[in-house]
Amino acid sequence: MNCIPGATWLYSDRICALADGDRHLGHLIRKERWYAYDATRVDEASRGFKCLGAFSDLISAKQMLELALWSGHANQTVQ
Repeated sequence: MNCIPGATWLYSDRICALADGDRHLGHLIRKERWYAYDATRVDEASRGFKCLGAFSDLISAKQMLELALWSGHANQTVQ
């Protein structure tokens, strides 16, 4: 499962990261739940990556991050 062209998931026990050849796109951190962060957007306070929420399982967290990245890409306009 990876709907972001050119991106690869990297795994460890508590952290998963999604990156392409040029940049870090986002990551998941496991605390009590899996927290998904979009590294292409800042949070509301402009102090860190945008948190997409907490998820009970890894697959749901990955899907949310990929959906956020895909929808952000689809909403960009070409100038």
